[in-house]
Amino acid sequence: MDRISGVLFFLAFVLYILTILNGLTQPSPVSWAIWGSVDVLALVAMKKKKALNGQIIGAVAGASITTVLAIMFGKPTMGSIEWVSIAGAVTGIVLWQRTGDALLAIISSQAAILIGAIPTFAGAYSNPAQENPVAWIIWLSSCVCALFAIRKWDLANALQPITFTIVEGTMVFLVVIRPHL
Repeated sequence: MDRISGVLFFLAFVLYILTILNGLTQPSPVSWAIWGSVDVLALVAMKKKKALNGQIIGAVAGASITTVLAIMFGKPTMGSIEWVSIAGAVTGIVLWQRTGDALLAIISSQAAILIGAIPTFAGAYSNPAQENPVAWIIWLSSCVCALFAIRKWDLANALQPITFTIVEGTMVFLVVIRPHL
């Protein structure tokens, strides 16, 4: 299940990247910049705690490319939501750097992931068509696999898949379910 989760996560990125390049998806540069950088930090911390999983590996690979494309082709906005998201992500990163504790790094990186999702949630709420619903469904499917693949239910192993499930589940609601309500 762990490998399936990683492969699904990366495949969703391929689809998402194609829709960005075709002008069908307008990602939030702020969310993706936060997610891309924080995912790398989470990967390092999870490796240190021996809690690495396929999903975070797929996330780092895909988010790196998506971040660059979001900056180039995304919908650049810098309102209060974006500034709060950046401040929250920076706070989490600084906490980790100050303490050097890998578990605190995992916790703060996942808090930053949630905070960084706010601009994407806001954009999807106001214009669900700017996001790729199929990619978000595949990402959520990856999350379900990742939850089943958790070897040890502790913060180091479970927090990242739970956090990703919250983000992906919210996006599926906003871009797939809510438009039909």
